[in-house]
Amino acid sequence: MALAKATLSKIHIAKQQLGMEDDIYRGLLARVAGVRSSKELNDRQAGAVLREFERLGFKPKPSTKAAGKPKNFDQMPARITKIEALLADMRLPWAYADALARQMFNVDRVAWLKAPKQLDALIAALHVEQEKRALLTDVERLCSRLGVEGPERLDGLEQLPEGWQRQRPILKALIEALNAAINARECE
Repeated sequence: MALAKATLSKIHIAKQQLGMEDDIYRGLLARVAGVRSSKELNDRQAGAVLREFERLGFKPKPSTKAAGKPKNFDQMPARITKIEALLADMRLPWAYADALARQMFNVDRVAWLKAPKQLDALIAALHVEQEKRALLTDVERLCSRLGVEGPERLDGLEQLPEGWQRQRPILKALIEALNAAINARECE
């Protein structure tokens, strides 16, 4: 049975609201539901995908207050501008930072964080996300230079674990292996 159009729309709205790039979105579908396209989802899988989007900060019925930066932005410590810059650099909405605040401190909004240590920890988490995205982009660029769709397609690489796209040590090792493969080809 085909998934309801409303459910498909909700999934695509969530992707857009979170500012998720297509490759990251397809990776999420593969990780959560084992599919590469939302059209392949059944109702149970779609529910799991929507729950994951909500965990990442998707608001099914976003209010105008939560859609943008905190109302008390100008009264917050200077660290808030660093958070804003990191979000802008990764094209992520404030809802993403709110989801991190919820996950890290059990506080629903970044605007409610008061301790400098909390803001520093949020900045560190955003730096980690930024690094993961940069590493994944490097892996994709190197795979493209080698003429393969992804590192899973390369001979000589062991089977990659599930969720490898989100693991910095694996991404760094892949970059080393891909660079070595490129150097080997250039030396031939």
